[in-house]
Amino acid sequence: MGKTVADLTLDDEHMTVGTEDSLQEAAKRLLTISGGIMVVLDEDGRVKGVIGQRQLIKALSEGIDASSAQCHEHMEMDFMQVSLTDSLKGVLADIRQRSPQAVVAVDGSGEFVGYFSPDDYQEAVQMVANLKGLNL
Repeated sequence: MGKTVADLTLDDEHMTVGTEDSLQEAAKRLLTISGGIMVVLDEDGRVKGVIGQRQLIKALSEGIDASSAQCHEHMEMDFMQVSLTDSLKGVLADIRQRSPQAVVAVDGSGEFVGYFSPDDYQEAVQMVANLKGLNL
């Protein structure tokens, strides 16, 4: 049986922030994780965008006031949403074809459950390769 997105550990390498939170708050939270991103959620827990170091630095270079600028004004919206039940093989093919800035996982009701990080991508590639080697 093929592996699915649910077989990965998706609860690391990210933090969440609200659309109305300030960039200053996003930066504070981003500093508490190494190499991750901020996932911007609406009040219903649905992903609206992502903020990484690049978006924060770009906003600051434009002279914005990080304490009053809101996350929704500076988030990256080129993200791909996958379901926990999606096959890793299919997700990997979609990522290669689309090359999104970020991949996020959602549950059956569309609520955010995790960030599909570059490390998760490498783990998924290895899982699929192992299954292929076993002829599964």
